[in-house]
Amino acid sequence: MNKLVLALLTIGLLAGCGSKKKNSGKDTFTFEDFRQLFTQAKLPYKLTPETLREKSPDSAAISPELMKQFLIDTLGRSDFPEGTVIRFYPLATIDGAAVNYFVVKAVGKATSTAYICFLDKKGHYLNRMAVAKVDDKKDQHYFSVDTRQVVKITNETEISPGRRAIREDFYGVGEDGRATLIMTNTSGDAVANQIFNPIDTLAATHKLSGDYLSGETSVVSIRDGQDPKSFLFFISFSKDKTGCKGELSGTGHFTGNNKGEYKDKETSCGIAFQFASDRVSIKEIGGCGAYRGVRCFFEGSYKKKKK
Repeated sequence: MNKLVLALLTIGLLAGCGSKKKNSGKDTFTFEDFRQLFTQAKLPYKLTPETLREKSPDSAAISPELMKQFLIDTLGRSDFPEGTVIRFYPLATIDGAAVNYFVVKAVGKATSTAYICFLDKKGHYLNRMAVAKVDDKKDQHYFSVDTRQVVKITNETEISPGRRAIREDFYGVGEDGRATLIMTNTSGDAVANQIFNPIDTLAATHKLSGDYLSGETSVVSIRDGQDPKSFLFFISFSKDKTGCKGELSGTGHFTGNNKGEYKDKETSCGIAFQFASDRVSIKEIGGCGAYRGVRCFFEGSYKKKKK
């Protein structure tokens, strides 16, 4: 009889322990479970204003308990009016070399803001950074992360009907999750030769090297490569009618006396270059959506600027 009572007590004790673990969300909801709430994204990554404006289902919201457990419970407090009810939604997670990026959308009454939360490789929260914002105003702020893991925050402000001022801030992120401003590029109201050109000071001795312009806010810049068969390029354009923009840089290869080609190693993006009579024509030969808006393409004819 004593053996039977002891066995029943043992079974009851084990069942009670199992039930306690199952009902404890903090014990059972692991960091990997939290990570699964986010879409696994690859670089380059871009969050557009249109995506930030999209309504997310309430069922997808991250609970305050999970925010406090894995990220920080004060996220958004300084960016929204006091007393605002804020809902947080998981957007994307990106594995970086030094840190991992978790993109979170915060939605208030009239404003949606996006943050990058930086976590170390063990899943420990390090820092946060406000990177995008849309509201009822015509101004908009959005961001992208390129293959070098540089964060670019773009701020657009309407200065008059049909005219917008654009500011781009580029940040590098350290192992401690701190973001450091690398450079700032302003355009929009500026002419093309005032756009920040990262290859502007490089050698331009090749007969096809130089700056090719189209309007006031679009440029194709060509510079000498490491050998006669290659060239460096930088493309930046802005469409006046649609406001669509694109930016791309890399190393191309000459496929003929007046032809060149670029193929991105990270995506399917490709650009064909055709040089003739102090002009260059460019055309996409692959999907370059990661580097431009959805309503425009890397295409058109550009006239060479005189030295």
